[in-house]
Amino acid sequence: MRVKIESTGGFAGDQVMVALYDTDELPKDQADKVREAVDALAAAEESGEPGEIGADLPAYRVTVGDVGGDQRVFEVVGTHPDAVDGPLTVLLRGPGEPGEPPEGKPHNKPPSPSGL
Repeated sequence: MRVKIESTGGFAGDQVMVALYDTDELPKDQADKVREAVDALAAAEESGEPGEIGADLPAYRVTVGDVGGDQRVFEVVGTHPDAVDGPLTVLLRGPGEPGEPPEGKPHNKPPSPSGL
């Protein structure tokens, strides 16, 4: 399953890809975290929970699917600061545990599978 996360909106209406995952290329534990986060987004959408409203809120488009197959798109507007383990937060920070950075790299930034 491929998962693409784009930051959307802003004054210029830009779309910027912030992460891209392919669960077939991740270790099983990391792939499971991505699947759980996507399942949580789907459950929130199906429950009909209203999203936040505001032009200045961060917005993300999460596209999930297989290459050449059906895709599902989730629009997530706003984030809750106390949702440290929320599905969007998990997808944005990456499914892996922060580890020791390579020599010469700063210690304050978790790794990102997208390379961004």
